[in-house]
Amino acid sequence: MDLIYTNKNKEDVGILLDYDFDLAFGSGENDFELKVALDNHCCSDGCLVYIEGTEYGGIIDRVKIVTKSSEITYKGRTWHGILASKVIEPNANEAYLTVSGEANEVIEMLLERVGLSDLFTVSSDVSELTIKNYKMNRYVDAYTGIKKMLASADGKLQITFQNGKVVLSALPLVDYSSDEEYDNDQVEMEIEKAYAPINHLICLGGGQLADRLVLHLYTDEQGKISPTQSLKGMDEVTDVLDYPNCESAEELEAEGKERLKASASSDSVKMSFDADESTYDIGDIVGAREIITGIAVAKAITKKIVSINKGKVSIQYKVGE
Repeated sequence: MDLIYTNKNKEDVGILLDYDFDLAFGSGENDFELKVALDNHCCSDGCLVYIEGTEYGGIIDRVKIVTKSSEITYKGRTWHGILASKVIEPNANEAYLTVSGEANEVIEMLLERVGLSDLFTVSSDVSELTIKNYKMNRYVDAYTGIKKMLASADGKLQITFQNGKVVLSALPLVDYSSDEEYDNDQVEMEIEKAYAPINHLICLGGGQLADRLVLHLYTDEQGKISPTQSLKGMDEVTDVLDYPNCESAEELEAEGKERLKASASSDSVKMSFDADESTYDIGDIVGAREIITGIAVAKAITKKIVSINKGKVSIQYKVGE
């Protein structure tokens, strides 16, 4: 695979042929190390490295030299890491930034907002995702914020480097768990299945004592949220959401629904596995099953670790934080 490097002006200079390129992106890290022989030194801080048409690349922030082994290592942020080094702030005198619209158009607005429009761009395709009054977390980094925003619409963020630009695309996430599962004969795993999530949430909003805003939200056996209770007695699991600073009943209801959804998805699985390089994106869902108990859960991929050595690509995926 041709690994291209640029000068500080982001102009292509040449191709590295003999290198070790390790990248990690998803939760945490979002950085890379590029190792070459010292006599092949060609880059400096501020230079870009990338493989055209892939998400593999970033900007060099540090340089490490080891004279004993005659090696030089360029370290830096992946495209994901560059996004993560920017913060999305609310507007002046507003508690939160709320966004709506076609997903790619919203991402384009956010890129302009954090000052990355020179190098980053957005796919010209119209996505299949619509963002509806999504409230960004306060002072969230741009990578985390965009991922969470898209996840609220069952979407994911895809990143590729094409024609001198880092191209961001909003795509529907893919749930592979119904068609294929990893079991403990294939990979080591830790699975925890939650059988009693919260199904009755008492939402407390603004006001004092008897004048306080109170909403009751319920989930049924299928996980559908409504104001009508169907699970009672020993099957009822109740909790309280204390949200005194909410500005409306609609905001309180939205926050309550998020809490119920989080509780309903509290199953956990931790595992690492190898797969073909084109198989999964961060956010895609995979299934895991323990053979003896038959317990199965489905969770999103949270991290992708890529190693490229002499043109051969190996990828490890991590599921679970």
